[in-house]
Amino acid sequence: MTKKSVMNILNLAAPQTWTGSVTPAVLSLALSWERTHRIEILPAVCTFITVLFMQAAVNAFDDYADFVKGTDTLENSPDAQDAVIVHGMKPKTALAAGICFLFAAAVPAVYLVISCGIVPLVIGIIGALVLTFYAFGPFPICYLPLGELLCGLVMGGLIPLAGVYAQTKQLDLFVLVQAIPTIMGMAVNMFSNNGCDIDKDLPAGRKTLACLIGQRRTDVLYRVLLILWVASPVIILSARLKWISVIVYSMAALAFLHLVARQFKRRLGPAERDGVMTGATTLVSLVGISYSLAIVTGVIL
Repeated sequence: MTKKSVMNILNLAAPQTWTGSVTPAVLSLALSWERTHRIEILPAVCTFITVLFMQAAVNAFDDYADFVKGTDTLENSPDAQDAVIVHGMKPKTALAAGICFLFAAAVPAVYLVISCGIVPLVIGIIGALVLTFYAFGPFPICYLPLGELLCGLVMGGLIPLAGVYAQTKQLDLFVLVQAIPTIMGMAVNMFSNNGCDIDKDLPAGRKTLACLIGQRRTDVLYRVLLILWVASPVIILSARLKWISVIVYSMAALAFLHLVARQFKRRLGPAERDGVMTGATTLVSLVGISYSLAIVTGVIL
């Protein structure tokens, strides 16, 4: 395998987006620690490997589908790391790589099913189905206004749910409530992307939420969601009377408040796309990790 081939596969996997999987997985460990005061290393490692390869598969399928459907072209794609459009990877190779990523995700998932039972399998099947229909089928999810919500629920909600089950062997649906910050983080991140791509999505026939409500309303809604998202850990922890955790998260949030303010001032669109997406991805990590740290600190203290 040549150096160019390796770089193309890395570009296809888009490791710069992996925080979208890592952050909910970290939250699953914090929530497990809150429940049991211990962490099982092997299930944790298997969970991380599974979600990382699933994220890589999503990225590969999305790039392949956008190229085949003509949504992304060399003229309108701002992503300098796009393996198919910019670096010339064959679309069939990109599709094959995405399938390989999916099979790679299944290997550690098999261990989780063997050791934990059918629940991780059911959660994994739901995630795999959403992943598949996200980019493929007659009505791909990424072309519909449901994309942000489903992406948030699967990446931000099901990952913590599966991760906590792998640690505790208990299906605790309250995890989905505690995972609202990561659910919102994934949804806002995707909404950022769609809000920047309205000009190219409309001609391609996409009906994302941003396309349906227009650029002006998208900018307003984005700012509202941004504030609610960053504040959501305080709301959830306060409702649970976890005051030490509230203080810890609030102190952490003050440290990255300038990044929130910068993101708030940005206008969604192709001109500021790189800054918007970099800022959103950074905040996904900061909000999620700060929230997880606050939960663990609240247990210890």
